[in-house]
Amino acid sequence: MVKKKKTGKKPVKKKKAAAKKPPVKSAKKGKRKPGPAKVYLGLGSNVGDREEYIEQAIFLLEKNPDIQVIKRSSNYETEPEGGTEQPPFINSAVAIITKLPPEKLLEVCQEIETALGRDREMEWGPRTIDIDILLFEDQIISEDKLQIPHPLMHERMFVLKPLKEIAPHAIHPVLEKSIEDLYEERKAEVGEKYDDELPGFKEISKSGGSGSYDDYERW
Repeated sequence: MVKKKKTGKKPVKKKKAAAKKPPVKSAKKGKRKPGPAKVYLGLGSNVGDREEYIEQAIFLLEKNPDIQVIKRSSNYETEPEGGTEQPPFINSAVAIITKLPPEKLLEVCQEIETALGRDREMEWGPRTIDIDILLFEDQIISEDKLQIPHPLMHERMFVLKPLKEIAPHAIHPVLEKSIEDLYEERKAEVGEKYDDELPGFKEISKSGGSGSYDDYERW
C-alpha cells in the first residue's frame, strides 16, 4: 500500500455562518397607539339653522358608543372662503376620545353629514354640516380619501380659532408647532380681519351659556 505523505497542514475548519438577527423596526412617527385616542374635529354649517346643525352633529357623535365628546369650543360666525358666494358659516371644534381607527371615524363623520342633509355636489359649496378630522393623536396619514392632519387647517382661521380655544397646546405633527402658534402666525398674515370685535368673525355663546350637553336630548 502506498502511504500518503503528510503535508504538515492542519485541516481548515469551515466557519458556521452567523445567524442573522431580525431587523430592528424603528418607531414610526404617528404610529397608532393601542387604546382610545384623543381626536380633534372641526365643524361648520352655513345652511338653514346653522347652530342647530352644529348641535345635532355633536349629539350624533355622542350617540356613538365608541365616541365620547370631552370638550367643545364656542361657536364662531365666519365669512366663507374658497371664492364661492354663499352665506356666512358657523364654525366650532370638539375634542373627542374614540376607540375607532381613523378610517372608521371618517365613515362615522360622513354618515352624520349625510343624515343631516349634506350635499356634496358642489366643492366648497354651502352645506348643512361639515365634519373634518383635524388631528388624530400625533398620526400622519396621507391617503386619497383621508389626510391627517387636515392639509389646510394651518391656513384657515375659522379652524384655528375654535381649536385654539380648546387645545392651544396641541401640536401639529407635521409643522411641529402648537395650535396657538399657528393661530398667531396666520392672524399676523391675514391682518386684523379676524379680530373678535369685528364683523366676519364673531363669537356666539354656547347654548345656555354653560356649554353643557343637556340641550342635546331634545334631538
